[in-house]
Amino acid sequence: RVTLDTVRPLNMFLGISGPSFCFSPTAFNAPVKKLDKSTYEKFQSRLKLNFAFFLSNYALLTVGVALVTALMHPGMVFLVGLIWGLWGLHAFLISNELILFGRNLGTVISISHRSTALTILTVFVILWKCLKPSITVVIISGLIIVVHALFRDPSHV
Repeated sequence: RVTLDTVRPLNMFLGISGPSFCFSPTAFNAPVKKLDKSTYEKFQSRLKLNFAFFLSNYALLTVGVALVTALMHPGMVFLVGLIWGLWGLHAFLISNELILFGRNLGTVISISHRSTALTILTVFVILWKCLKPSITVVIISGLIIVVHALFRDPSHV
């Protein structure tokens, strides 16, 4: 489970030992010395053990990568905020009246037309602005997590 109670300390996650903040020479090593029939099982065993033990750390790492990636795409953040605000206005107009320049804003465009236009706009923004950053987050965090899980020796934790 991903909880704050299961977040491992940074020195344990990175394999840092001693007051000098150096990586321990035994913390990271290859799961096998030579390729044989049991190589796949050794890889799989190490991945399962590390995923189970460091799951909360991996979730925090993914959130951090997503945050940095979002900050690198301010246009995406602005448009997602705008879409969120428009959907909020749409929900408000369904249950309330908003009079602007003497006209009820909720009746200018029907609910179904607003829903359709907002859905099309949302899909457009997701495909145009959010797809590349999302793929970037998945690739970067996935690569870091798999490399860490493969090379972090669970017997020295």
